[in-house]
Amino acid sequence: MKNLIQDFDKEIVKLEVTGKKILKGIIIDSSSELVVLFNGKEFFYIPFNHIHEIKIDDVNEDGLKIPSSITQDKIFNDSNEEMTFAKVLTKSLGTFLEIQVLNNQPFHGYISSILNDYIVFQSPVYKKMYIPIKHIKTIVPYSHQQKPYQLTDDEFLITACNEHFPSTFEAQIGNLRNKLIVLNLSEKNNFTGKITEIKGSIIQFQTAKDIVYYNLQHIKTIHTP
Repeated sequence: MKNLIQDFDKEIVKLEVTGKKILKGIIIDSSSELVVLFNGKEFFYIPFNHIHEIKIDDVNEDGLKIPSSITQDKIFNDSNEEMTFAKVLTKSLGTFLEIQVLNNQPFHGYISSILNDYIVFQSPVYKKMYIPIKHIKTIVPYSHQQKPYQLTDDEFLITACNEHFPSTFEAQIGNLRNKLIVLNLSEKNNFTGKITEIKGSIIQFQTAKDIVYYNLQHIKTIHTP
């Protein structure tokens, strides 16, 4: 796959990722697991399993211009080490990021913990969020001078996490049983309520008035209101 990606070297490309989102820029790095796209301002780390299509943007209707030299730091810049998504997550731990999980809304904040198959993400808006790694579509690091929403340290500060979490997302869901939570924030099929029962990969979820049965594999975010 990496050899094929090299065919796009120095070309402006259009990338379609899960959710029919189109990203434009130049691919500056790639591995067997992900590509790094630079759009002239920001770096996008995109797992291959969320890339649906890549094609050269011959028209370049947006007039995108890529500088001849790219000096902004990347999360992952060790040319002697294979770039994996797990390593990118580890190197981005405790730094401000924008991540895309749901189709229509990015989240801003920082990763405070990385577990086997999910992360704990701290957001100034939604507070503590649990997000399965497989549902992360893009990671965009902030520059060193930026903070989400221009918040001050008194309003939102990166702090060390001393809390212990279960190693798997399924186990974490079990810990949230009978607690008021929000599933899949801002998506069409989002629910607020309580997990009342778990049977295999199906949860029984009590909303304000109804009982809904939901597949664990399609839970993309959880947070407590």
